[in-house]
Amino acid sequence: MMPKKVTGLEASNIFAIATGLILGLMTVSSMNSCQLERDKAVTTSVVHINATAQNQDLQKNRPMPAITFQDTLINLGIMAEGNVKEVTFPFLNTGKAPLVLADVSTSCGCTIANDWPKKAIAPGKGSEISVRFNSQGRTGENRKEIFVVSNAALSTVTLVLTADVIGPNR
Repeated sequence: MMPKKVTGLEASNIFAIATGLILGLMTVSSMNSCQLERDKAVTTSVVHINATAQNQDLQKNRPMPAITFQDTLINLGIMAEGNVKEVTFPFLNTGKAPLVLADVSTSCGCTIANDWPKKAIAPGKGSEISVRFNSQGRTGENRKEIFVVSNAALSTVTLVLTADVIGPNR
């Protein structure tokens, strides 16, 4: 028996239903745990899910954007605690459709994505993401991640900043 070929619309519907079921279960589970443990602290986490179409024929026929960074890792080197450094991550849209950055977030409050393009970037064009690292209270080796979410085939790209922060006693 031949497996049925899933169309893009069917794949989207399946993904939407699965996402709804997962979110519903998470909500029910969260509500139950809140009722049982009212006095416990609540923490949240951001989860980035890479979702790509399983049907290769759909991707071949549809022009897609692609994001290509000049560097995905920038080493700030040795810096004194309390200093702030700003860097940029240049990138190009190497795809065949307009690229839209949906979100740029960081792994820590000491690292902030200051500036990133809010408008679509045409194929062959580029831009940059500006990131600021504040070393206050961050002595030692640091590795901070920047999560870039876009409409590219690879929907989430992780950029990395590293620094060796020296405190007054080192």
